[in-house]
Amino acid sequence: MTRSVTANDNADGRNGPRVSDDAVRRLAEAVAGLANDPDYFLRALTDMLLAMKPISRERLNENEVRFLIESGAFTAEEWAETSASVGRGSLQLSTTEGWLLGLFATLSIDDVTGFLGWNEGVVRTAVAEGHLYAIEISGRLRFPTFQFNVGSPSKLLPGLAELIAVITPRWPWQSAAGFMATAQSSLVGEGRMTPFQWLRDGGDVNNVTEIVESSDWT
Repeated sequence: MTRSVTANDNADGRNGPRVSDDAVRRLAEAVAGLANDPDYFLRALTDMLLAMKPISRERLNENEVRFLIESGAFTAEEWAETSASVGRGSLQLSTTEGWLLGLFATLSIDDVTGFLGWNEGVVRTAVAEGHLYAIEISGRLRFPTFQFNVGSPSKLLPGLAELIAVITPRWPWQSAAGFMATAQSSLVGEGRMTPFQWLRDGGDVNNVTEIVESSDWT
C-alpha cells in the first residue's frame, strides 16, 4: 500500500496537502541525478522550503476583486489567471528556481581546496580574514563562483578582498552574485561590462566598490 505523508509529519507540525511516496521517490531520483552530494543538496533544499512562507489560504472577497477590476489593475481574465497561478504555487516555484540557480553557482569547501591547491585550514583562515567570500547553507560553507578566475595567477578575482569588504555588510549572497553578473553602465570596455568582467580584465576595483556603496545598479 502506498503511504502518503502530510506536512504534519514534519517537525514543525505544518498542515498541508498530502504528498505521495511516489512523488518523494521521484524527487530523490532527480536530486541524485543532479548533485554530486545528493544528501546535502536535499537537506539544503528542504531547509529552504521549510523556511518559505506557505501559500496563503486567504482569498480576496468579491468586493475587493471587483475594485481591482474596476480600477483597471486587472481585467477579469487576468485576475482569474493570476489567482489560479498563485494558488498553484507559482511564487514559491519562482523563488525555489532562483535559490537553486544560486546554489549551483557555489562551490563546496572541497571544490575550493582542490581548485586553489590550499588545505582546508588555509581556506577557512582566508574566509575569516575577508580574502575569500563564503556563506553557510545548511551547516556547510559554500563559495559563490564569481570570486574565482582561472586566468589569474592566484586563481582569484583581482580586488576580491576590497569587494568582499563592501558587499558583506550590504547584500545577501544572492544579490552579490546577481550584481557580479549584471552589466553596468559605468563599467565600459568594449561595451558595457559586468563587474566580474571588469575586474577580470584589470579594471579598477574602486569603480566596482563605488557602485556597491551607492547601490547604483544601472
